[in-house]
Amino acid sequence: MIIRIVSEGQWQVPDTEMEHLNRIDSRVEHAIETSSQSELTEALSELVTTVRAIGTPVADDNIVDSDLIVPDVSATIEEVSVWLSENPAGDGLIPG
Repeated sequence: MIIRIVSEGQWQVPDTEMEHLNRIDSRVEHAIETSSQSELTEALSELVTTVRAIGTPVADDNIVDSDLIVPDVSATIEEVSVWLSENPAGDGLIPG
């Protein structure tokens, strides 16, 4: 799976890691539901750090579509709320 971190680049992440990413994504959703910017920033920071740690960077000259896009850690509740509302499956940032 190819995951893009906004303003950073893309990482190839093994599909076997999706359950782990979904647990972090649940924290993102909770932060949005409770309007907690500090919780959102913490969850996004963990999500971005985890993608970097478990993924392999995709070379900048390798043009591939992203399967998922993860907001930058500085994203606001309002920005992430829009992203979540545009997801027709209602799965959060990470499907599943």
